[in-house]
Amino acid sequence: MDATAIARNQELQRQWYGAPLGELCRELCDRFGTTQSALAETLGISPAMLSLVMRGQRARIANPDAAARLSAVLHLAQEVRAGTVPAADASLALAEIRASRTPGQDSMGVAVTPHRAGYDGPADPDPDLRFALRLRELLTGRASAVDILAAAALLEADHPGLAEVLRVCGAGRTDEAVALVRASGR
Repeated sequence: MDATAIARNQELQRQWYGAPLGELCRELCDRFGTTQSALAETLGISPAMLSLVMRGQRARIANPDAAARLSAVLHLAQEVRAGTVPAADASLALAEIRASRTPGQDSMGVAVTPHRAGYDGPADPDPDLRFALRLRELLTGRASAVDILAAAALLEADHPGLAEVLRVCGAGRTDEAVALVRASGR
């Protein structure tokens, strides 16, 4: 791959993530005391794929589950940096991120309904959770987590509330999405 394509990919990464993924992933490894291979495992991609993205040979992680996990890991790093999540709790949070998948989808990206997921309880056990999952399903069915975060960044200055909905419901953690839905008084 030529230097022009790599520079273009790194510029796209700056727009989408705020910095090239090489810088961000090295910072994540340092912050969490982990290796690049362990970070790749947390994201659910091969170390080789993570290396390609970090070197700018790929602009983004195309797998929506992995992109959502990267968003969650970046968010966790911000929370640890800000002190809202104790550093001692980071390894447990990373394990939860590693075990996660895009809410509302199976591993192949197919929408999961309560019936298909094996749910036998009442039709709507938590309407706020169901709404947050349906909203996430709608958003991630149209765009990747990376694209959703990029759209949120574009909207932030003029429409911060809408940017928050995109970030939280489209690429954030499910518990945060449910809290946002509940706070809206839906």
